Amino acid sequence: MKKKLLFFTPLFMLLGVCILLIAGLNQDPKKLASALIDKPVPEFYQANLLELNQTLSLKDFPKTPFLLNVWGSWCGYCKEEHPLLMEIAKTLPIIGIDYRDNPQKGREMLKRMGNPFLLTIDDSQGELAMKLGVDGAPETYLVDANGIIRYRHSGLLDRETWKNVLLPKIQELMKK
Repeated sequence: MKKKLLFFTPLFMLLGVCILLIAGLNQDPKKLASALIDKPVPEFYQANLLELNQTLSLKDFPKTPFLLNVWGSWCGYCKEEHPLLMEIAKTLPIIGIDYRDNPQKGREMLKRMGNPFLLTIDDSQGELAMKLGVDGAPETYLVDANGIIRYRHSGLLDRETWKNVLLPKIQELMKK
């Protein structure tokens, strides 16, 4: 009996690991909740990507709802969502976080593609992104007028998500 148990134990353990892996594959990574939902944007003091002698902090954020967008010049999806951000910026402030990027390359991308950002934080070391719990770029956060994170979107921001998810949440915030 003990020999059978010793023989089947590794098999049952392997089967359990396989079940956990399969369950994990069925999760949508874009629907990951953020630990910071309904909490303030973490405090930071970092350089302005475009005004090198200026340090940005929470006090520089708009006093209206805005988007906080994590991007990098190295990020293909960031370039893909950039035209949509240019449109959104006409009606809603966007703060950019240039994540783990060479600052010069980030500036060059904004010069070449246009700058949708009211302010752009140089996060070349990933310090603010780490405080936010960023998984990678792009990520977009909806922040209310009081600096509280209300929603997090991980991955490419497309027109459908903008129209069906973010825009209704923004409209709801504007009513308050």
